[in-house]
Amino acid sequence: MRSEELVSEVVADLLDVDEDGLAPDVRLCDIRGWDSVNALRVLVFLERELGTELDYDAFDRARTLAEMAAVLDMHVAAPDGADR
Repeated sequence: MRSEELVSEVVADLLDVDEDGLAPDVRLCDIRGWDSVNALRVLVFLERELGTELDYDAFDRARTLAEMAAVLDMHVAAPDGADR
């Protein structure tokens, strides 16, 4: 699963929003229910799902779903070198 798809799926599930409305360029602050508490919930869920710690500061600086997915890409390489 690609990072952008994973991020969209997790955000949709945890915030109970429609995943179809979560394009990569959607600003996080425009997502219904997005706040600092839910941002931490997403971070912790992704860390558990991926089995690795993510850079909190980089994650916190992300302003769009695509930027959040890029944080994942920085920390998690595809095991076979394939595109995520």
